[in-house]
Amino acid sequence: MIAPKLRFSKFSKEWTKIRLGDYLQIYQKKVSSDTNIPVYSSSRQGLKPQAEYFADRELKNDGEYGVVPLGYITYRHMSDDNTFHFNLNDKIPEIAVSKEYPVFTGKGLNNYFLLSKLNYTNEFKLFAIQQKAGGTRTRLYFKNLCEWYATFPEFEEQTKIADFLSSVDEKITLLDKQYKQLCQYKKGMMQRIFNQELRFKDDSGDEFSDWEEVELKKIASKVNTKNRDNSVITVLTNSATQGIVIQESYFEREIVTESNLTGYYVVRIGDFVYNPRISSTAPVGPIKINELVQGVMSPLYTVFRFEKGLLKFYKYFFESSVWHDYMKSVANSGARHDRMNISGADFFDLPVPQPSDEEQTKIARFLSAIDDKITTKKAALDKLKAWKQGLLQQMFV
Repeated sequence: MIAPKLRFSKFSKEWTKIRLGDYLQIYQKKVSSDTNIPVYSSSRQGLKPQAEYFADRELKNDGEYGVVPLGYITYRHMSDDNTFHFNLNDKIPEIAVSKEYPVFTGKGLNNYFLLSKLNYTNEFKLFAIQQKAGGTRTRLYFKNLCEWYATFPEFEEQTKIADFLSSVDEKITLLDKQYKQLCQYKKGMMQRIFNQELRFKDDSGDEFSDWEEVELKKIASKVNTKNRDNSVITVLTNSATQGIVIQESYFEREIVTESNLTGYYVVRIGDFVYNPRISSTAPVGPIKINELVQGVMSPLYTVFRFEKGLLKFYKYFFESSVWHDYMKSVANSGARHDRMNISGADFFDLPVPQPSDEEQTKIARFLSAIDDKITTKKAALDKLKAWKQGLLQQMFV
């Protein structure tokens, strides 16, 4: 019997295998140059307004864009990640996408069910890989999509499943929104704190003394200890989004071998690491604290150790962006576009704040409490996503 392991009790009919092309209807309305319609592009999180990603680019609706009506499905055929998207925004009944995005609907199919089937089943992922195995390695054309044979229940059961998954997705969207709001709140608070727009008071309710500002070299020193005897074999890397991580797990493969670790710096727990590689999340390169294990880091990184001050306070200071302007002011403008070129002397001349020990502690505790809330919200979000993924494996065939 063709039926999923898990289904709603009122349904018992077998699922039927169909050729998708017999049910899909392409939509080919083009955007005219005088039409005022927002342009969207694909991301793993969904369809996003293109201006968020291409802020410096003028967008022109010159007929090279197609229309996605409310409730229709689209995807970027020229992509390694063919994520399918649904226009769900009832406040914007029509959006525009590049000509690389086929737009379609399912005749006699529930589009939300169809969307879930395309995005989440291993059956379709395998089909898509097979379609791209020849000369179109990064493309999944609409004509290829039409050749997929898949099992579908009757329309009523499709709708029941789609409504259930939609309600789960709404909860995921809400948790994700709350998580992002907490992250944004933390970011805003760090800026206010380290710009001294927000000051704490001592336990008696009195103002703390004014902050001093010192050069980094006055309270921290460069770590120059090399792994001469190869006694440390754990290789670490500095990720702008994840912090200090073990390189092998981060890249899912071993990048270096024990034989060439002698020139690497030994990094203790509590040491800070500057990675000069820039990115959208780290425009001057990230500085992160090693809270993981003792390991070794490439000599391309700058490793330093604080001799004075609360480590958590400086961890949050470097998560803020108040130190970025200095880094930009001393960077070599002729350097590679993907990394900062800053001399060691200029780096250690970086001005850093030095409040009283008590105020440093209050600031660190306050921001740590926000971090705890962020961690809890992220765990709930990940748990719900995993629960949904487990359900999908049982609700589809």
